[in-house]
Amino acid sequence: MKKLMISFVIGILLVSVTACGNKTLEKDIEVVFEKSVFMGDSITEGFVFNEILPRESVIAGAGTTAGFIYDDIDELVEKKPDNVFIMLGSIDILMPVDDPKELFRNDLTILINKIKEELPDSKIFLQSITPATQEALEKEPRYERIEEYNEIVKVVVDELSVNYVDIRELVHENPDLYAEDGIHFKKEFYQLWLEKLSKLM
Repeated sequence: MKKLMISFVIGILLVSVTACGNKTLEKDIEVVFEKSVFMGDSITEGFVFNEILPRESVIAGAGTTAGFIYDDIDELVEKKPDNVFIMLGSIDILMPVDDPKELFRNDLTILINKIKEELPDSKIFLQSITPATQEALEKEPRYERIEEYNEIVKVVVDELSVNYVDIRELVHENPDLYAEDGIHFKKEFYQLWLEKLSKLM
């Protein structure tokens, strides 16, 4: 009985230490990225939804495109971030226009040039668009064009001399961290995502 009680107490202590460790990790992440802002669509909004980053560090929402987010430049400028992390394109692919790729390229170029103009001291990181699962592709075939849009991202990076971050490898290494829809991601993926970005700062 005594051994059982000791094991029980040790178990409680281990759980407490783990919980404290996770809280410390979350605090560390907030400190590392406290002068950073993340811009994007609902995939980026997952940082807030999963309680990884505070709302004030994220300018993102469902249905956001490179053109639509341009309206949020004033909000970004007010924050005066040291780093701006941008991931856009998943919704731009679905735009019902004659040439959605050219529209995406133009909108992304305008967005980045405006950020450079308004925040010349901010470091800009343009991230690759994350791929969708095969199941998601079957429901929305246009997601098959993600790699075409990632090529546009690379072109813009080269033309405007901003930093490029390829998130696709992280996705391929962690296929179990997709959310049920095969487009968004679980909380654990966002933690790995930030860990990757922290090494670039």
